[in-house]
Amino acid sequence: MKIAFGCDHAGIDIKDKLISFIKSLGHEVIDCGTNSKDSCDYPDFALKVSQNIISKSADKGILICGTGIGMSIAANKVKGIRAAVCWSKETAQLIAQHNNANIMCAGARFASPDDICLWIKTFLETEFEQRHIKRINKISQIEQQY
Repeated sequence: MKIAFGCDHAGIDIKDKLISFIKSLGHEVIDCGTNSKDSCDYPDFALKVSQNIISKSADKGILICGTGIGMSIAANKVKGIRAAVCWSKETAQLIAQHNNANIMCAGARFASPDDICLWIKTFLETEFEQRHIKRINKISQIEQQY
């Protein structure tokens, strides 16, 4: 699988560890930045990751900021993106199973790199349960209408 990865300055200290971990699972990583500890704007990286998914250059995405919330909000502005914040293994599983999320977001200021690695692994390995497709279709209808 191809994974688009993006973070802002809050996630830069754990970026290399997370990318190495994703590669160790056998996935290819598209690095969408940031590459600096300088303060930067998280919407720029949320957009880059989202564009990779919409263009089908990547299958799924991982976004890391201070809380995961800002990245999630920004990514969800892109038509076709379903980005969700994780804070546990269970939430990583549920965003894949129930929400068919194509981007997992996490907060570097509130979780250890090891925890985020576990969540990434869970997110990437969990299949969407088709019984939830009616709800995903309703989300898409809202997106189309507004």
